[in-house]
Amino acid sequence: MNELPPYMLLINKTYNNRILSGILNDSRVVTLASLGASTKITNDILRSITKNAHVLQIGLTFGNEIPAIYEKVQKNGKFDIFDVSELQIEMAKDRYLDKDICIMNYDATLPWDEKYDVVICYNLLHEVPLKSRQKIMDNVLDSLTNGGKAIFVDYAEPIWWHPLKYPLLWFNRLYRPFAESLWHSPIESFCSKKEEFRWHHTYYRGHMYQKTVAVRKILNSEDVVKLTKMFRRK
Repeated sequence: MNELPPYMLLINKTYNNRILSGILNDSRVVTLASLGASTKITNDILRSITKNAHVLQIGLTFGNEIPAIYEKVQKNGKFDIFDVSELQIEMAKDRYLDKDICIMNYDATLPWDEKYDVVICYNLLHEVPLKSRQKIMDNVLDSLTNGGKAIFVDYAEPIWWHPLKYPLLWFNRLYRPFAESLWHSPIESFCSKKEEFRWHHTYYRGHMYQKTVAVRKILNSEDVVKLTKMFRRK
């Protein structure tokens, strides 16, 4: 069993509040809070998942995202979820009692052995300090199968004219101290393995949110140089 990390106890009390968690799990609340982006993001995630895929999600989420993914992979696929909140795990197990989802108390800063076709981090990176963020991202990338992909959904810097840009900036500084770093640097800059992957960015609601997908390169830069030299010799 893994206890909630100290930073989560300090800056995000939602995970320890059963009533608030129940309210936030209403899909209508999630849609409103995300300005409608949650539905679009979930649909885009589903398009990145093949049927019967083995999927891991780091962190439980509110709304319809988890049931939608389960419906996509349920027949011959697999859906595992890591989380560190005992309350959230308890509530999720009750909520998804009729679904074959393996929900585990596991700290994603620690490596794991199993490989997955898709690993999803949904609104997780803005909650963790930079050292923990790098460990999580590196572990996610290490756990991908050949041809697998990692999907990181999180905040981004709204474009300059966005009416909520500066209110969000000050809200983050008060309540989400690790979120602002995602405004100033691309998600791939926070891991140590970015050169091994191709990174694809999609933005939503005036860049309030982003979906960044990492796909492992078939050939790295050194292999390309070697092959180029070989063809030139011929």
